[in-house]
Amino acid sequence: MMAQSAFKEQLLEFVEGREEPFNLDFLVKSCNETFIDENRFQNALYELEEEGQIIRLDDHYLSTRVLMRRWIKTETPAHEKGLSLPQSLIRHIQGLLEERPELGYVDVDEFVRDAIRRFIQHHQAK
Repeated sequence: MMAQSAFKEQLLEFVEGREEPFNLDFLVKSCNETFIDENRFQNALYELEEEGQIIRLDDHYLSTRVLMRRWIKTETPAHEKGLSLPQSLIRHIQGLLEERPELGYVDVDEFVRDAIRRFIQHHQAK
């Protein structure tokens, strides 16, 4: 029988290659060794979670390495970072949106995008 530490290492290697969340049932069904029971998987998952190697999401898990890769992929490049607006302007827009819900804007971002779009359209037409 494989030692728990070797089993845990193999399990971690397997789950780090999975981009989608997985659960205990998936691991048991995916295992080539029929003699490994659910308790061994549960213990290994618990240890990996305690070590910060995996994250539990309700009844599913995801490796922290996969989460980091996802985060890095979605990180905005420096040349595409958003504009920063003065807090006073943001508060003014928020106040306007609260006073005038009929304008239909969900949030400040939507308002600013629409204002810029309208400004460009107005000035391109001339």
